[in-house]
Amino acid sequence: MKLALKTSLVVGLAAAAGSAFANVYPNLPVAIKQGGGALINDTVYVGLGSAGDKFFALDLKNANKGWTELATFPGGSLSQPVVAAVDGKIYVLGGVGTVNGLVTSTNDAYEYDPSTNKWTKLATRSPLGLVGGTGFVYKDRIYVVGGTNLEIFNGFFKDNAAAKTDAEKGAVAAHYFDKRTQDYFFNTILFSYQPSTNKWYNDGHLDFKGRAGAGVAIKGNEFIVVNGEIKPGLRTDKVNLGIIGSDGEVKYKELRDLPPNPGEKVQDGVAGAYTGYIGKYLFVAGGANFPGAHEAYEKGNLHAHKGLAKIYQKAAFIYADGKWSYAGDLPVGSGYGVALSYGNDLLIFGGETDEGKPLAEVYVVTYDPATKRVTFK
Repeated sequence: MKLALKTSLVVGLAAAAGSAFANVYPNLPVAIKQGGGALINDTVYVGLGSAGDKFFALDLKNANKGWTELATFPGGSLSQPVVAAVDGKIYVLGGVGTVNGLVTSTNDAYEYDPSTNKWTKLATRSPLGLVGGTGFVYKDRIYVVGGTNLEIFNGFFKDNAAAKTDAEKGAVAAHYFDKRTQDYFFNTILFSYQPSTNKWYNDGHLDFKGRAGAGVAIKGNEFIVVNGEIKPGLRTDKVNLGIIGSDGEVKYKELRDLPPNPGEKVQDGVAGAYTGYIGKYLFVAGGANFPGAHEAYEKGNLHAHKGLAKIYQKAAFIYADGKWSYAGDLPVGSGYGVALSYGNDLLIFGGETDEGKPLAEVYVVTYDPATKRVTFK
């Protein structure tokens, strides 16, 4: 059966599609972290990451039938891809995998057709690095915000693989992490891919620092970018708004910073946060950071997260009427999963928690504006 797209989103979100469904959905067939997902009508597609080359689909209107495993993804095992849906098809752009024993990032593109259950490798390549980029769909294009520098990222993997001793590997790591934020050349161009023409477009420069692992959500022609890494191990607490004009030009505005977690004085920013809309309310929760890294960097320590613990956060925030408010905690501190808006709810699929443990849980997130609290079902 061929499905028609309403809206979709990626590595962290989708615009509203289908109707609200408050029951509990079955857990993922396998635990999935750092994969991707998208919605086509009432069917959700989630895969890759720790699921290897597998993709799964769930009809949200017939969830009792469980998840269906799709045709094997031909690009191998990929983590951190950009995944989105346009015109009833799923697109996988980029990702990190292992080629001939070497970890490397790719700029390849693939298309999945639900009507035939077939994958096709597309005759195109991304003009910029996609790893760490976050995608969203507007009209018939997949837009990408942020992303790491392909040459620097792959160069680290090559140098690390060539190092033969622990001392040599330590020297490679020290050289890689001991740089200013701007010296990683994270992507600062908003760019997009249009499947109907198989073309990439330069949509202008971002009005903020390049990010990796930022949370992104779109509503109408406005997208919000929440935090993300500004260099390996260092996050930002900044939040930015982009408004896409009728001529395609994007104007930007800085919003209020993400507030500190309850009981804390400073927000170090997060990467990999679950991000999306619950009705008209923007939801941001979880993600990971290295508390203290921001202070260390400001004091001149370029390897800012050295010696610091990576923390998977639990706090959930709602942004409404120009203000942030704390709205509760995730069931477990986690991030790097898939969050998709569906009707007036938000669905969370998988993710990772302490020590990078992948999760299989699926949650329906609702928000009560009267109590200003979120509920996880």
